[in-house]
Amino acid sequence: MNGRDLLLILTHLFRKRGNPVRIEDAVEFVSFRCRYGSPSKVRRMLTIATNNEMIVREEDSIKAEFLYDKQVLSPNLADLLKDKLTVGKDIEPMA
Repeated sequence: MNGRDLLLILTHLFRKRGNPVRIEDAVEFVSFRCRYGSPSKVRRMLTIATNNEMIVREEDSIKAEFLYDKQVLSPNLADLLKDKLTVGKDIEPMA
């Protein structure tokens, strides 16, 4: 997964769920509603996003560090990304 894919997934999350988002709500939405990957993969994705300063973690919630409401997404782009989420096992999931 590259940074562009990660940014688009996060943009979709924040547009649908608002900002900030509880971690559990983010995992449930991205994993089960959008079917981007298993909950552990989604938690690893959130850890990667935190490490790359795309999001900020504040206790049990995450907050966007980019202008998610200004990002341009085509209607079918989120669907195309669901097969793109592959995160290595060396990344620890966000608790």
